[in-house]
Amino acid sequence: MPVPSLPDALASVGPSTTYREVEAHLRAAGWTPCGAGDWAFALASPGGDVVARISPFDPVGPYTARLYREAAGTELVPRLLAHHRLAGGADLQVMERLEEVPEAAAAEFLERLARPVPALSALAAVVRRVHDVALRELAWCGPLDTNPSNIMRAADGHLVLIDPYYADGPHLYALAAQEPARFVTTIPAEARRHLTEIPLADSGPWPVAEREAMARAVREADARQASTSPRRDGRRPIADEPAADARAAEELIAEAAAASVDGWGFAHLDGRATEERPPWGYSALLAEAVAQAEVAVDLGTGGGEVLGQCPRLAVQQHVTEAWAPNADRARELLGPRGVRVHETAPGDPIPLPDGAADLVTSRHPVAPDWPEIARVLAPGGQYLGQHVGPSSAFALIEHFVGPTTAAQRRSRHPEDETAAARAAGLEITELRTARLRMEFFDVGAVVWILRKCVWWVPDFDVDRYRDELLAMDRIIRRDGSFLAHSTRHLLRARRR
Repeated sequence: MPVPSLPDALASVGPSTTYREVEAHLRAAGWTPCGAGDWAFALASPGGDVVARISPFDPVGPYTARLYREAAGTELVPRLLAHHRLAGGADLQVMERLEEVPEAAAAEFLERLARPVPALSALAAVVRRVHDVALRELAWCGPLDTNPSNIMRAADGHLVLIDPYYADGPHLYALAAQEPARFVTTIPAEARRHLTEIPLADSGPWPVAEREAMARAVREADARQASTSPRRDGRRPIADEPAADARAAEELIAEAAAASVDGWGFAHLDGRATEERPPWGYSALLAEAVAQAEVAVDLGTGGGEVLGQCPRLAVQQHVTEAWAPNADRARELLGPRGVRVHETAPGDPIPLPDGAADLVTSRHPVAPDWPEIARVLAPGGQYLGQHVGPSSAFALIEHFVGPTTAAQRRSRHPEDETAAARAAGLEITELRTARLRMEFFDVGAVVWILRKCVWWVPDFDVDRYRDELLAMDRIIRRDGSFLAHSTRHLLRARRR
């Protein structure tokens, strides 16, 4: 069935937009209330086929949206049209409208998901994987929610899972009420600006006097903390004078310059930088593809972090990696699962015979070697890759190196890559593109990513670019973040 369209009223929504502004925009466009819970309220589109879920404070919102994107291929989650983190820790999800189902049917679905039965195994794997990330990254993430109300019916009649993740509200709000000085150290102030504005429609009502008392106590605790210790949460650093700012910047730079950049994980940036994820959910697509393959090779696997998330690998799973520290990490992570790790040099042929593989995969290859990919694929064999597209992170890169050329901005264009793939004997079966927001919340995160992605600024060194780094620090302190954009494309191809 056709996918509902995204409302024009949301075209200007960004991280500085408040949830009240979103609500006002939608109401002015004819959207009407259609429900409320403890954490969020909902507005329905004039046509009734789209719903905006607006939460004044929702720490788990990004993880729910990630689940919807990564599990989209299962068709067992709602179709997510848009997700935005709003000012002050608020959250907006725009999705297809759903209907309630009988409790018995919902309970049966949840029981089958918990086992899980084969038809629900792919969804169960994504649910667990994203939940594991949320548990690591959030101080207040609760266990999986097994409430039957989290199973609903989509417009085409099939059942879908919604909102399996939740913040541990009773303990979170109890700490805020009883020990505000301790509470304010667990969540940055900018991520909880609307802490006391959630609807609480199911568990409430919440007396106004109690709301106001909690808000006042938290504000006072924030003020006391700011007066006794400098904040470095990456969103709103507090400093009394420029000299204190400069010292904090130098400390962030030095810390990031010494941090490890081994492997291909980005946990160092948790809470310090964000990047939107492409809507197609590459991890889930990869898991599905390798589970069905006999012989597969993952090119440039890094430390094996992405492939290692797949519940089942190919019967004969190979990976290649050019950087020795990453290859060592891949051996540690993937070796126990029978994966053969090939440490190769840039430009080396893929270490497989002609026509040996039925699947080649690659996430963010520097320069795909299409003739080599075609060589190792058997007739009918598949290529699946998520590639970095043109002009990715160029706002950040140009801050350091100055204006780039038209040729540099054209590099990695999907039109050029698909033409090269066809010339090598591959048939393009799918091409999807996305433009994604990148935000950096402290200068240390910028230093770390430039050390990690060495091709962005090839001669990067903190001493060589100290003036640019300090200028970047001033921008982030003034604006709250440094904004750039990346592009990605999903490419599937078949060997003729």
